[in-house]
Amino acid sequence: MKMGLKGSDGTSVMSPYQVACLRMILAAVALSPITYQAIRKIKKEDWKYLAVVGFCGSGIPAFLFAISQQHLDSGLAGILNTITPLFTLLLAVIFFNKKSHRQQIIGMIIGFIGAAGIIAVKGSSMANYEYAFLILIATVLYGISVNTVGHHLQHMKAPWITAVSITLVSIPCLLIFMTTDIHQITKHPEGMRSLTAIAVLAIFGTGLANILFFRLTQTAGAIMASTVTYLIPIVAVSWGLFLGESLSLGQMGFAGIILLGVYLGNQGKKS
Repeated sequence: MKMGLKGSDGTSVMSPYQVACLRMILAAVALSPITYQAIRKIKKEDWKYLAVVGFCGSGIPAFLFAISQQHLDSGLAGILNTITPLFTLLLAVIFFNKKSHRQQIIGMIIGFIGAAGIIAVKGSSMANYEYAFLILIATVLYGISVNTVGHHLQHMKAPWITAVSITLVSIPCLLIFMTTDIHQITKHPEGMRSLTAIAVLAIFGTGLANILFFRLTQTAGAIMASTVTYLIPIVAVSWGLFLGESLSLGQMGFAGIILLGVYLGNQGKKS
């Protein structure tokens, strides 16, 4: 997302709305063979759940992350994403009558402590609290999406869930994208670089990643599956280093605590 938004010289290549829309559109195009196979076999009652998964699990968060990414480090954005399991657990208990196990809760608490520690040592990056809040909203939406998959779409193949839900979102995204200044991308000297970055994000970070994640949700349960978000800060901070962001020993230490939380969270029973 960061490479899609800005060129190597820091100038704007795409708007956050263009980044979010292209991410959904390109992912839908890449998944179109699966959509074609699935669309005729989906039950009428499943469409509303697929819409929830599409907009809460992909569409709206794509906009929230793209907007916040203009003001937050990539590493911090990934770190804040680790709050997803807490909202997944809370929503599952309140709305889906799910019971959690002690070890899962302990693992998530430890993971959250690690994430909070990284935020604490990150220092000045938290200056833009309102943009951090957008990511927190996205984690709530992720919690809604993963619980919807775990409780209402267990019978559907994970590739079908991913392809159809993203295709539903891509339709309004295409309309929004057409209202933006498309020539801005082609005129920028690094327009192709940014477009390639979003294509990679769409195919691997959205399409393939969602297929794997939804399959994990179906086999391991919503709460346990959501604990994999504790790994995101490590990947995000690593990419941040590649893009010129900094990483301290303290952040590395707290990243280790996050890994411990993931380990403990996955030792519990399925839920």
